[in-house]
Amino acid sequence: MAQISSAAREILVEEKDEPVGVAAVGLPKSIPMSESEVTTQPAISLQRKRPHGPDLSVPERKKKPPASDVTIDLTTLPDTKYYFENGLRKVEPYHFTWTTYAKGRWVGRMIEEVFLEEFFSVNEEVTKARVHADPCNVFVNGIRSNVQHKIKNSDYIAHYMHRHEMPVTAEPIKIIAETDDMLVVDKPASIPVHPCGRFRMNSVTFILAVEFGRTGLRIAHRLDRLTSGLLIFTKNIAASQGIHVQMEDRSVRKEYIARVAGEFPAEQIVCSEPIDCVNIRAGVYQVRASGKHSVTSFDRLSFDPESNTSIVHCKPRTGRTHQIRVHLQHIGYPIVNDPFYGAKSTFTGKDAAVEYGKDDALGPAFADECQKQLFTKCTTLPDRPWIDPKCPECWLDFADPKPEDMRIDLHAWKYEGPGWKFATELPFWAKDVTVLPADDPAPLCGDNPAPLCGDNPAPSTVKTPPLLW
Repeated sequence: MAQISSAAREILVEEKDEPVGVAAVGLPKSIPMSESEVTTQPAISLQRKRPHGPDLSVPERKKKPPASDVTIDLTTLPDTKYYFENGLRKVEPYHFTWTTYAKGRWVGRMIEEVFLEEFFSVNEEVTKARVHADPCNVFVNGIRSNVQHKIKNSDYIAHYMHRHEMPVTAEPIKIIAETDDMLVVDKPASIPVHPCGRFRMNSVTFILAVEFGRTGLRIAHRLDRLTSGLLIFTKNIAASQGIHVQMEDRSVRKEYIARVAGEFPAEQIVCSEPIDCVNIRAGVYQVRASGKHSVTSFDRLSFDPESNTSIVHCKPRTGRTHQIRVHLQHIGYPIVNDPFYGAKSTFTGKDAAVEYGKDDALGPAFADECQKQLFTKCTTLPDRPWIDPKCPECWLDFADPKPEDMRIDLHAWKYEGPGWKFATELPFWAKDVTVLPADDPAPLCGDNPAPLCGDNPAPSTVKTPPLLW
């Protein structure tokens, strides 16, 4: 593992746009270490000190920038550190300020109601305990308030709390390629690409900043947390805009490997069913006539009769959320260990999943299923330096998640665009595949459109700017 340089220790951390609509502010500034301290500290250790409390400044509200302009710019690391235990990467709990502007659907509702419904913690009981643990640490427009405050339009809400992150695999992130314009890595399963939910320091962007000193990165595409494989970052706006146009123009060919339940047919299957989001809070998608056009082709690589599973080569021709997982479920060969769409999932894909805000029973069910972590209640507080007696989660003893609960057997294998191509090694569960698919002879959409381009075989009218690598 790479040692942290003094420059890396001093970089600022300011997450401007987390997926749930919150931003992190008010992080304590780092304290420089002496030379003797540096030589004795572990590679990812940061000097600890008492938290300074929340930053109550209200930033100017700006229009959300295009995806290609969003950077993960990190300047002060939070007052915490990683540690490794039982094959897992863990983060010592730390004080943190959640902030967000009021959403339209929140106006007229109490903060307590919104917290319980949309900012789900370990389970419903712990979520309620956290909301009421220290209600004085809720601020609206920089002024101390309480959870009974009725939200108004443009309110800026801050919640100062003791944050506990879920562990992820200790498997290292591998750098596949790097140039002046891009960084390509092999992401292990269980690590989210960017901060979300109960993950922040345990995200690819933070790990790259802390352990590799890579900051100012732009995410070219995303992978689900439980998915492993190839992940591309760009380092400047020109490269970012170039690859985003290529993605939109469907001139990027993507190839995935999946392990599915059952004996997959020997002939190719192409699924072109539309996909729609049926529950915003749970993040559940389903084949629906009202959805967006989606096309994925599947080819069997091998079949294991003993486990009754098949290794399948997947080529998504469009880029919808959960596309491969939803299409495999729809055609009857779900990914074996997918908690959302797998063979043992509570959601079959044919359920009449309710829309958000009507009967949101799916939300807590999926939150428990996909971020589950067993725990027991403590009668006395553990003797740990980071303990906060007011924090409900500090009174819980969390069990380590099982390895099989930290991944799904879906791997991003190859990405190819005009003038560039990258690939990872096969995942361990597909190492026995002896016959690999040949490189696709069909031209890329952006070069010379062909039927492979999905629903738009006509020549592209979008001019793709040249990438810099």
